[in-house]
Amino acid sequence: MAEPSPWNAVPASRPVSVLAVPGRCLLEDGTEHACLASDLDADGAEIACSGKPGLGERVVCYLDGIGALRGRVERVRPSRFRIRLEVGAARRARILARIAWQEARTDEQRTAPRLVPVNDRTQIRLPDGRVVAARIVDLSMAGVALQLEAPADIPPPVGAVVRVGLRYAAVVRPTETGFAARFRLPFSRETFSPEVVL
Repeated sequence: MAEPSPWNAVPASRPVSVLAVPGRCLLEDGTEHACLASDLDADGAEIACSGKPGLGERVVCYLDGIGALRGRVERVRPSRFRIRLEVGAARRARILARIAWQEARTDEQRTAPRLVPVNDRTQIRLPDGRVVAARIVDLSMAGVALQLEAPADIPPPVGAVVRVGLRYAAVVRPTETGFAARFRLPFSRETFSPEVVL
């Protein structure tokens, strides 16, 4: 059965999305930051990033698999902010269709088994260029949970883009000993096995 296309089949109405989508956020001051979008709906999204825009500022977020979200900041919290979309009806419908398509793909990936690869050691390149050693706690086609091997290493913030081995991923949550990250490009069923190397 063919995968649904992100370019059609717009749902008439839908609840808030449970997706956490990595991307880049361009603020009004011209700075660009890695970000993680969540709580996506027809009106806007929650954005976690290191940038600190003010209320009412214009923001453009380029999200992987979704495209550009343009809007204004309507709420600011210590580690995140919410944007209200400022797009036309046709653009809003395309965004909702892509969110629905991404959710369908993510649901499929969540049902896939998790494993610990034979080679459970890897290196992480952090946003500041440092490279730290880590152990793979578990691995799925969509993401990885990592334990930092040096206690002094501080996990990157939610939304930060890191390189795990050769794969880029966005940090989705901290853990007691490290963090979990979602791959920008998930593994395929054909390449996912205990012999995989990160």
